[in-house]
Amino acid sequence: MIDEPRPDEPPRADTSEPAPFDKEAARRRYRKTMRGPFMRWMYILLAIVMLAAWGLGIASVFARDVERLADHDLTVPPSRCVTCHTQRTDNAPAIPHLVLPSCGFCHRQGPPVRTTSSVAPASGVAGR
Repeated sequence: MIDEPRPDEPPRADTSEPAPFDKEAARRRYRKTMRGPFMRWMYILLAIVMLAAWGLGIASVFARDVERLADHDLTVPPSRCVTCHTQRTDNAPAIPHLVLPSCGFCHRQGPPVRTTSSVAPASGVAGR
């Protein structure tokens, strides 16, 4: 009597075998996820980022090197570059492109040039 199921209980499933994996259902879920609107926006964003990276890479190949020009080293803030090149002071050429946060994105800039007159002797006595 104890082993007999009650009439209001559903029949028990055999728990000795695990449920088989439904490969087709998994494929459908994966395709639904990958073709959904969120993933489409992510694909578009990925394409935009890749195109922008290629664009900056190509621009850096063709951009002028400014490392040998006076006052064009890494210590010059980009705002000063923009001011000088938009107002055309000191016969500076106009900027033919959009302004980026740093000139070093495309243009090769060198370290600051140290002159011998600005460097103090280490011993404190000059001429030795």
